[in-house]
Amino acid sequence: MRQRIRRLVAGTVTTVLSTGAIATVPATTAHAATSSVVIDFAGATPTPAPGVPGATTGGRLTWLQEYAPAHFDPQQIYDIIDVSTQLFHRTLTGYLEDPGGGPMRLVGDLATNAGVTSDGGRTWTYHLRPDLKFDDGTAITSSDIAYGIARSFSEQGLYGPHYLQLALDPSGTYSGPYGGQELPPRVSTPDAATIVFTFAQPHPEFPYLAAFPTTTPVPKGKDTRENYDRTWLASGPYQRIAEEPGVSLTLGRNPHWDPASDPIRHQYADTIHFDWTADRATQTQRVIAAAGDDAGAVMTANVAADQIANVQASPALMARVLAGATPLVKYININTERVPDVSIRRALNYAFSRAELIAAQGGSAVAAPATTILAPTVPGHLAYDAYPTNVSKAKRLLQGRKPSLSYCFPSTPDDEFQAGVIKAGLQAAGFRITLAPLDATSYWGLVGSRANTCDLIYSAWVADFPDGDATLRVLLDGNLIRDEGNINFSLFDDACVNEELEYLATLTDRTAAATRYGALDREIMREHAPLIPTVHSKSFLLHGPAVGGTFLSGLTGRPNLANAYRRG
Repeated sequence: MRQRIRRLVAGTVTTVLSTGAIATVPATTAHAATSSVVIDFAGATPTPAPGVPGATTGGRLTWLQEYAPAHFDPQQIYDIIDVSTQLFHRTLTGYLEDPGGGPMRLVGDLATNAGVTSDGGRTWTYHLRPDLKFDDGTAITSSDIAYGIARSFSEQGLYGPHYLQLALDPSGTYSGPYGGQELPPRVSTPDAATIVFTFAQPHPEFPYLAAFPTTTPVPKGKDTRENYDRTWLASGPYQRIAEEPGVSLTLGRNPHWDPASDPIRHQYADTIHFDWTADRATQTQRVIAAAGDDAGAVMTANVAADQIANVQASPALMARVLAGATPLVKYININTERVPDVSIRRALNYAFSRAELIAAQGGSAVAAPATTILAPTVPGHLAYDAYPTNVSKAKRLLQGRKPSLSYCFPSTPDDEFQAGVIKAGLQAAGFRITLAPLDATSYWGLVGSRANTCDLIYSAWVADFPDGDATLRVLLDGNLIRDEGNINFSLFDDACVNEELEYLATLTDRTAAATRYGALDREIMREHAPLIPTVHSKSFLLHGPAVGGTFLSGLTGRPNLANAYRRG
């Protein structure tokens, strides 16, 4: 998940493949940021979702964000923070978060549980909850879910996640429902309330894939294809009542949503207004002032850097702060085809100063040092620092050499300022760094090309689901390198690492897999140093004094609105 941040998930999990149990496994490392995920295979999560003490109904909540989502069509959604807690789209499974900081739960959302398998993850069966309806009052069936998945194989799923599609159709021959074949490969619907997925290989991670917007139901008769971004039907507690594309979206109550069918969400506020025009500074000003509707507003950007100290000095404002770790890790990728000498890559790591970069980003309230590839919130994270900052050691590794390297990054004010800090730090060890800002709009396509001329490349990543496979294999599997569209920006390709990643991807014992991912993370850095982990992002944002029930989501690092209500 590159920036703009795509799907964020956090926690430590072991998938125990079972037909009737709740699986939970504690952290494999004692890092304070790591929690646990409970997987509800038994369907023991209650509905309706328990009420929030002190919650009141009515009023308006406001979500402030500095850009509009690219899509509302569920099969096109990947930037999950753009739509908060899926207040209008529901999926087969979903994440139930504890405002008190307890374990996150992966539960059945439209389905009664997180899935049933009896053959080691090759077949997964889901039964739908009763009385599920779209906002037009029509029933939601297994065929609607299958059809939604089918359209994700077409151009109507081009911008969404592709994990599920690749698992169902590794050959890539299926192109969606518009050519006559409406059921996707390896998907069946024995009845209106049952959907079955059958894979050629074990997919122990499938309950996580079922939580992607890919599994949002879409009725065939209401599929307007490219226009579905504007005509989507809601399956959650809220529906669209007004929209100014690119500017705002207002949600109102969905009268056909049945709380008895939903273990995750509430419907306290009358309306939820999304304002897509507020940058970081504007959000800070508006929520501090809290005038009118802004008393019920939540920020999605961190408090402006020049206001952090002022907020920290105010007990009244600190009472409205949502702060904590996020799963976002930033890296400087080292193009291993252009910088093949591992001693130079190690020297870059030793020369790098995280303290200077954290200061440039606004201090410890919004960033923490990263020394591992896996985020501390990912299962199996192993705390280590293979290259503590040591300029003298970097110089010894260089042995008098002064490598000339280009550093590519998006051309934005924040990134350009931070690039200057990075350049100064690396040059202190003897490197000659040329800054190469690239157009922010086309940045990922440029650096994803194997033919790029960047030696060092900025990137940011959040695991798409809580498993080491969603970080290490995506970022560092050499078998996935192609001419264009790479996410392995280091172009790192080691046969032994590739083999281990392929093995771990199908290991049904995810406890054992998690431990091995942590060990592999350390081995990759110690032996190959293909990148420089720089910082873990942290959230430090405000909500208005009239907002109740919100908390910092471990999935998104943004306010969770599932329990939110408007006071007064």
